[in-house]
Amino acid sequence: MADTRKVLFVVHTVASANRLGDLVDLFDSDPRVQLVHTCPETASVPAGVDEHLARRGFAVVGWGQAVNTVWDLIITANSSGGLHELLGPVVLVSHGIGYTKTITPGSPGARKPVYGLSAESLFSGGRLLPDVLVLSHEEQLERLAAAVAEAVERAVVAGDPRFDRMLASLDERDRYRAALGVGERDALVVVSSTWWQRSLFGSWPELLDQLLAELPVDRYRVAAVLHPHIWSAHGPAVVRSWLARCLRSGLLLVPPEEGWSAALIAADVVVGDHGAVTTYAAALGRPVLLGTFPEDDVAEGTAVHVVGGVAPRLDRSRPLRGQVRDVLARRLADPAPVADLVTSVPGKAAQLLREVCYELLGLPVPELPVPVPVLPDPEASGPRGGLAVRVHGSVGPDGVLELTRHPADALLGRSTPHPRLPETHLVAAADHPLPELRSGADVVFRRSADLRWLDTAADKHPFAAFAAAVTSPTECVVQVRDGPRLPCRTPSGVDPLVAASALYLLPDHPAAAPRRVRVDSADAVTVSVNG
Repeated sequence: MADTRKVLFVVHTVASANRLGDLVDLFDSDPRVQLVHTCPETASVPAGVDEHLARRGFAVVGWGQAVNTVWDLIITANSSGGLHELLGPVVLVSHGIGYTKTITPGSPGARKPVYGLSAESLFSGGRLLPDVLVLSHEEQLERLAAAVAEAVERAVVAGDPRFDRMLASLDERDRYRAALGVGERDALVVVSSTWWQRSLFGSWPELLDQLLAELPVDRYRVAAVLHPHIWSAHGPAVVRSWLARCLRSGLLLVPPEEGWSAALIAADVVVGDHGAVTTYAAALGRPVLLGTFPEDDVAEGTAVHVVGGVAPRLDRSRPLRGQVRDVLARRLADPAPVADLVTSVPGKAAQLLREVCYELLGLPVPELPVPVPVLPDPEASGPRGGLAVRVHGSVGPDGVLELTRHPADALLGRSTPHPRLPETHLVAAADHPLPELRSGADVVFRRSADLRWLDTAADKHPFAAFAAAVTSPTECVVQVRDGPRLPCRTPSGVDPLVAASALYLLPDHPAAAPRRVRVDSADAVTVSVNG
């Protein structure tokens, strides 16, 4: 098309790709604009960028072609990587929640330089790099003026497009929870970690194991949101290998490209650190527990700094379940102290950014309204309780069987006394990767509608009293060793393996009679046997 404007998105990392993806819709339905992407040859963490761009279907050029082309507009979320070599006006946006991280300790008594608002960040090749420096909040202007006064006239306060999308998506909470497999009664605990050694994952890698071990599977779901740099620097296969036991225990691992924002909306509590995701959670009103918070890394007066001052710390020496339960009891926190520092212009970022870009392009702003899409469904999912659970059961004074279930994998090799579980029985998948669990199970199961497996289960698992085929979210068929085959049904939202445990714990109960069961202190429900 004649007189098409060429816009280059410079993507250094997957984290930057996530932020720049929110800006693509600024050019929605405009054939006057051609969008092109590139990744600098000297990008610090480029792993995964090419794959991300390919999945999105963007036109991509190599860095050599990018620096030898005149662009009508260049948009980036990082100031490194030889950007001074590019030809065209540069718009620089933050790739996090504003500009909140310090670069160096600085001299005693001096304000520490902040990444993105310092001479080190804004000068490249001996010149002030951005033609437009996008700020999310007015408070950043003061710090910019003190650090790089000549950049103030190029600064524009245009808000936070990702936070605006979160606000627009709050009504989708139930949908996001359903996509994650989180039930109405479940409390979703989202664990958020930024990257590097002082992050939550870097300083307390056992936290996910500990949470999964202590939180009963029928009351809690645990999801992990790890910074894209963790995935890119080590590789997805290594990350999943590190978290293999957690994944077998039912961990919901949110992929690095998308889903974290929706997970925050779905969350009941967020355990985090000084990363942007934790602060976004607080700005949404989600109760926050800080597993770590290196104050020297955080710029004073920012939204992240406020979170560090108001959110309670997670005590590593105490049981975690009680601390999570305490913060859950507070319900939604007051988001105003944090949200007020995330953006000065809530709900207006897309329109303001569109106006900035079209002015630089020399084109009239489109008459059509700019989209602010609601967030897509998160794609993390996993079976409740994972592949094996330890089950404690006892009959209460009202005659109801009371059950509590914890992931068996997370309990293996525990170096702390929590949780303190009385006598339990083991329910494990017949194909569990750990031989000691699948061969030592009291109840073995498969999630399959094919009942032929039950014919040989007793021979293949000689120490199991029962074998169960889980045929639907509320139904299973239990084969009693040297006994009958019993179809069982549980109410909606109750794992049918609860029925297998009820049968195991009440062997003298009439086989065809219903059992009354209370799972982790919930209301008693009826487990029916023989239909």
